[in-house]
Amino acid sequence: MTRTLTVALVDDDRDLSLKPADLEVYRIKAQNVACDQPLRRETVDAVIIAASNDERATELAMLHAGTGRGRPPIILISDTDDPPPGFDGWLRRPVSPVQLANRIQALRRLWVMEDIARRRRAAAEVFGHSADHDLLGAFQATVLFVGDATSRFMAVRHALAANNTAMVAAFSSFSAFDYLHERPFDAVILNAIEKKDLAFTISSAMRRNARLYHTPVLLLTSSSQFEAADEAFARGVSDILPAESSPEEISARVLRLAEERRRRRTAKAILENCRARATIDAEFGLYKPKFALAHLQDLLTAANRNKKAASLVMMAMEPPDHTVSWDRFNAAQQQFAAMLRHLLRAEDFPGHLRPNLFAAILPYTDREGALSVAERISAVAECTAFDGDDPLHPFRLNVNCVALEAAGEETAEALIERGMKLLNSNRMEAI
Repeated sequence: MTRTLTVALVDDDRDLSLKPADLEVYRIKAQNVACDQPLRRETVDAVIIAASNDERATELAMLHAGTGRGRPPIILISDTDDPPPGFDGWLRRPVSPVQLANRIQALRRLWVMEDIARRRRAAAEVFGHSADHDLLGAFQATVLFVGDATSRFMAVRHALAANNTAMVAAFSSFSAFDYLHERPFDAVILNAIEKKDLAFTISSAMRRNARLYHTPVLLLTSSSQFEAADEAFARGVSDILPAESSPEEISARVLRLAEERRRRRTAKAILENCRARATIDAEFGLYKPKFALAHLQDLLTAANRNKKAASLVMMAMEPPDHTVSWDRFNAAQQQFAAMLRHLLRAEDFPGHLRPNLFAAILPYTDREGALSVAERISAVAECTAFDGDDPLHPFRLNVNCVALEAAGEETAEALIERGMKLLNSNRMEAI
């Protein structure tokens, strides 16, 4: 569902080696922007500022991104040991294109999650759900250190402890994954000073695990000139931490990523908190029709105002080819609804619109992304057998699935009606 992102490059230091063409392979369209000419913040998905002077960096951030909710993510590229507040991401030179692309994509995804969480909580409160505004409580970052206890191990521990950050040590990959499966961590530091390949293996394994995918990974290396930097970032490493870094830089790099992880968990907790009696259909575990309509209209209004995409996938449950009782057919739909939730991102919105009709609202997603979701849903439905009246004869649901992107000032009712026409057209073609 990754769409092409548009970012602004503001190079105040005038020595940024990255070029817009370097990011095109990652579906990122970058444009160089003059430092003193403000841009329309709704036209970009992120702002990259290269400025080593803290006051200048803050000034440029205000000029190009503004303040308050709705501003795009801002990534600072600088040579300072501890960046000023107000930036979502921070990178030290040399910056690899894949590293910057990963940070842009991760921070934009976080921005979407937070925006949708705010909108959905507001909508849930209108529908009578009293949302909990303190879901995670007091925050103390916890970091996992993996690898041999080299001479820099204690330096890292002391640097983090000075900033109220706890560190747990795992001196083998086995104990590391035991810890990772037992409790959540805000960041993981992999010691790659002597065992680079092992660190790469652990990072790759974390990126293949859905629960650990968004946990930041920092690679502790012998120097900032790490010869395998591009490979490290391609394997999912978030940042490279030179062993000779100052305590201030160590804590700043780790805590910047840990705070990003906490923001993601908070947004996800808010989205889960919106699943309440006032908003959820108890039979199917999906959002109710009126709540879905209100949330969809809010998203369409925002998307049209900001010139962004919003899409909808609609699924009509067709009776199976052979006779099945209503109870079994309904039970199959309930199981399908449970699967649907796990096929979508946290910020996506699975709803039950009417009998035998389901929907997935996909914020900030174009039709290409919606089609990939529709294909995934259809594929899962086609290969899933549900219990029939005869235990020896299971059946499959016939899922009529369509994907469509909102157009202009189209209302929620009009978008759903357009989806119904597509479903009916598909049904007639199948006859």
